[in-house]
Amino acid sequence: MMKYSWKSRVYILISCLFFIALWQVSAIIIDNDIYIPRIQQVIKSIVEIVNEPDFFKIVLSSFYRTAISYILALGCSMILGVLSVVYPFFKYLLSPLNSFVKTIPTMVLVVLALVWFTKDSAPFVVGFAITFPILYEGVRNSIMQIDKKLIDMTEIYEVELIDKIKKIYFPVMKFYFMSIFVSTFSLTFKVVIAGEIHGQPKFGIGTHIQLEKVNFNVSGIFAWIIIIMFISLIFELINRFLQKKIYRWNK
Repeated sequence: MMKYSWKSRVYILISCLFFIALWQVSAIIIDNDIYIPRIQQVIKSIVEIVNEPDFFKIVLSSFYRTAISYILALGCSMILGVLSVVYPFFKYLLSPLNSFVKTIPTMVLVVLALVWFTKDSAPFVVGFAITFPILYEGVRNSIMQIDKKLIDMTEIYEVELIDKIKKIYFPVMKFYFMSIFVSTFSLTFKVVIAGEIHGQPKFGIGTHIQLEKVNFNVSGIFAWIIIIMFISLIFELINRFLQKKIYRWNK
């Protein structure tokens, strides 16, 4: 198993080196920075971006918007998910709204958010709107999978709703959120950046990507993409850590 793991890593490394080489060769052949910048130019742009005085403020601003959007979506999905199971009225009430948000393209939602809200609040709205339906349906499905005999027993013994939530619903929701936290948080992060690109708040990764686009600085755009990939990699490492925790709890 260990040998296979190391072999896989070697193959992945070779694949990465192949595409980096392909990128560099393509950049040399095309010889036009507006289309494909050379790797050294992108590295130079990364160093320049990281050395900017406001770099951490820019990244943290995007992270702050992502965190707020996610926390709001998480809280609302927990409350409405439980209510939709206990009171079916909420399920039918939210069904058309969820269908609308899931079918509308993200960019159209960004445009609507900019029409209805300010440029500073639009990324929050878009992040919430994209993440909430995923979390809500996950919460509802998780609760619906609880053994019906257990639910029937709570009704026989007239267990109060608040105790049901604490002892039965919440542990199930907690397990579900831990299993999909990184994937949904990463999605929110990307959507918030998309909102920033169009809304252009004062500080934000999306705002600076848009500035690079206006200045036709493609190496700067690639630099920000690599920075975003690095942040996403950190999320993935967190995800693996959480998955190991969940596995140990279930043993």
